[in-house]
Amino acid sequence: MTHTRSRSRSTVNRARKAEVPSTLPDLLVPGLDLVFVGINPGETSARLGHYYANRGNAFWSLLAGSPLVSRGVRPEDDAALAQATPLRIGFTDVVKRVETDSSKVETIEIREAAAGFRARVALATPRAVCFTGARQFDVLFPGERGAWGHQSVDLDGAEVWVIPSTSGRAVAYRGEIAPILEDLAAALGVQRTEVPR
Repeated sequence: MTHTRSRSRSTVNRARKAEVPSTLPDLLVPGLDLVFVGINPGETSARLGHYYANRGNAFWSLLAGSPLVSRGVRPEDDAALAQATPLRIGFTDVVKRVETDSSKVETIEIREAAAGFRARVALATPRAVCFTGARQFDVLFPGERGAWGHQSVDLDGAEVWVIPSTSGRAVAYRGEIAPILEDLAAALGVQRTEVPR
């Protein structure tokens, strides 16, 4: 009986793995105001086809509570945000390989993906990019990170911001994210009072 259960679980796990796409497409179009940048797509996000789609990830609730968007948003809204108001928002990852545990993405892999990442973002000509976690920023801009928030470097003319990871595994700095998103919105010309709630 136990052997049969183990085989069934193993078959189900293999089937789930087979259903996961190898990547999550970029949501980048020319003329964006802001691009959020992860390390790599997680398995849940790739399977569902939406950025930050894991239920444990706080990204969407934090974004919905910020002046960056004018309404409540969920993972299913990611593509529509490229045409949204008050800001047009896109999404990408530095490394496009699906991996649930981003710590398994090697530093060399991030370095090797850097040129392709920069080229993809350049086509979107964003006013700002916001890294959702420090690791990918630190690899791309070694020794340049200051405090969380706005950084002293730019990415092909775009302002660069860094927020703590929104992953369910990373909660240590979660309380710092909302004020940074407020500052980011202000830097892009959007104040909370302008956003209907």
